[in-house]
Amino acid sequence: MNCLDCRRELLVDPRSDSPDLTRHISHCKSCRQEQQRLLALDDALDAALAYPVPDGLADRIIDISRDEINTGRNRKKPFSNRIWQIAAGVMLGIGLATYLGLHQDNPLNTADALETTVLNHITDEINHLYETHDISAEKLDNIMTAINTQAGDGIGKLNYAGKCQIRKNTGAHLIVNGDRGPVTVLVMPGEHIEKNMGIKSDRFDGMIYPTGYGSIAVVGEKHEHIPVIAERMLANISPASS
Repeated sequence: MNCLDCRRELLVDPRSDSPDLTRHISHCKSCRQEQQRLLALDDALDAALAYPVPDGLADRIIDISRDEINTGRNRKKPFSNRIWQIAAGVMLGIGLATYLGLHQDNPLNTADALETTVLNHITDEINHLYETHDISAEKLDNIMTAINTQAGDGIGKLNYAGKCQIRKNTGAHLIVNGDRGPVTVLVMPGEHIEKNMGIKSDRFDGMIYPTGYGSIAVVGEKHEHIPVIAERMLANISPASS
């Protein structure tokens, strides 16, 4: 089982005990973290649904439903069904928001570990690894300018370049050639880290490096010469000139 198959199975049932899934998670840190994140979400939803009903909620739901029907909306739905639909949505929203507000250390209140985010992003956009375009200097400049960075002439040939979303920040997704295949470079403004962070999965090796504006992830196939490519990227990608 590879990481993509593992993530798909976890989305269906994060508590699955299938042998292939268990074996993969036992030696894949990123997928193990993803399972923990999904289990935390599952637990949080259970807790939200069990949260006590606030005083007066039923009366407010009935008033909202009556107002909607009186204005001509939702005529085809029975009044009682509409009440239950609104009640379920309100209760879930109130419960989940309250639960998360009271549990600040819950994994849902913190972003995924950055290395997990990077691996998930590469997996979600795996098709970019196989693109082979001639990226013009103008296109690269427009992408980097949009995220308040700039790229020097020594960055080398790019097979793909585009903007992407890394958690709450917009970054740049670049693909360059490595010795063992295509290498992903994620330029991540706003994602500040204190020291280098390693990345490992069944397929990929990589590293996330701190920069003045955030961080850069360089991830390639197993046994790729990541430091060589990273050195070039760190030397050629910098904050935009003021």
